[in-house]
Amino acid sequence: MNKAILRGLHTHLGEAKGNWMEELHMILWAHRTTFKAATGETPFALTYGTDAVIPIETSMPTYQITMFNEESNDAARLMDLELATERRELASIKLAAAKVQIAKYYNAKLVPHNIRLGDQVLRRNFRPDPRHGKLASTWEGPYLIHEVVGPNAFKLRDLAEAKIPRTWNAQNLRKYCNAS
Repeated sequence: MNKAILRGLHTHLGEAKGNWMEELHMILWAHRTTFKAATGETPFALTYGTDAVIPIETSMPTYQITMFNEESNDAARLMDLELATERRELASIKLAAAKVQIAKYYNAKLVPHNIRLGDQVLRRNFRPDPRHGKLASTWEGPYLIHEVVGPNAFKLRDLAEAKIPRTWNAQNLRKYCNAS
């Protein structure tokens, strides 16, 4: 939610960054009354059981405003509160389905790493020699895996048994296949 608020403030304010306090209530209102793709509901509707009337509708004769009746509204409000629980449950089911879909997409792109203790690996060279231009090597090594710190985190040594500083993630390593 913080990212959405900051994005809304950034786009709404432009260069006038000092006026963010005056505009914050409008950004929050917009966030609370916008349908979310994951749940299919607005946060306001999930909280109060009914959709909000936006401020511009109070000054215009819309159907929702013209058909408002205080007496029938009390009964409708109770009905909405009873249905709010059902709306929340449906929204949580939709949210869980969206999370499963996102996890499936993410896991499909994962590349398994078969790096083990004692393997020889190459490590990614983040600062290639500028004299070599675009033909500079992006991998350097070989190095030995001498300690497994976590599921995809390793400590390295060079072939002369000198420790390499810091921990290396498996994304920045690849197995070294000696051609000889």
